[in-house]
Amino acid sequence: MFVRLSVQKQLLKMNQEFYRTVAAEFDRTRQGLPVGMLALAQLLHEQLSQPIRLLDVGCGNGRFARALVAREIRGNYTGLDADRQLLDLAAAQTGALPGLRCQFVQADLASPGWDSRLDPGGYDVVVALAVLHHLPGEALRQQVTAQLAGLLAPRGLLALSTWQFLSSERLAARTVDWSTVGLNGQDVEPGDAVLPWEQGTHALRYVHHLDLAEVEQLLAACQLHLSTTFRADGKEGNLNLFVVARR
Repeated sequence: MFVRLSVQKQLLKMNQEFYRTVAAEFDRTRQGLPVGMLALAQLLHEQLSQPIRLLDVGCGNGRFARALVAREIRGNYTGLDADRQLLDLAAAQTGALPGLRCQFVQADLASPGWDSRLDPGGYDVVVALAVLHHLPGEALRQQVTAQLAGLLAPRGLLALSTWQFLSSERLAARTVDWSTVGLNGQDVEPGDAVLPWEQGTHALRYVHHLDLAEVEQLLAACQLHLSTTFRADGKEGNLNLFVVARR
């Protein structure tokens, strides 16, 4: 289904405002290292020679860098995010990590050419955790996945995670009616939703339910081959789908 440009811009703006509003609360509630994140770091430790060159797209407060150190991974870590507040928090919380040289870049994945500021073909691993489900429209998700793939070294790994919120009755029941944001079901794609944040303040965010079949389609279009999948995290223990693919 084609999402109108005006709708896409509205949903992107909603998420920009969401992270601008909740940055402090988001950081406070994202200090722990989830099971899935640690499992992914362990997988990278087992499959890659060190030191590594890793790009963390949508890095937030940089906690995946801490997961890498927890699994004794050394190398260069570049975190990229659109929100300046989160990048400042990430820089402050990763500056003294042993064995990992951290740097940060501000860029918006929905803006053309965001990847031109990075090293094409220069990363052993590109990680995008809880990122693609914030991009409205199949075409945009495919474009960004192709850009992520283009940043990989010849034998590089692309690691993704997507939120399986519709597989949880608890979360599915919290979705907000589209009329709340001036839209209706015909304006958006199947699997699109708006979910509230109620931790410290009220805010709304756009999300898309990317199941394994849809992720596989994105990867296949970039000639990436699926190597590992697993689910972890959340109260149910399976709310994040992790996927690792290789050229």
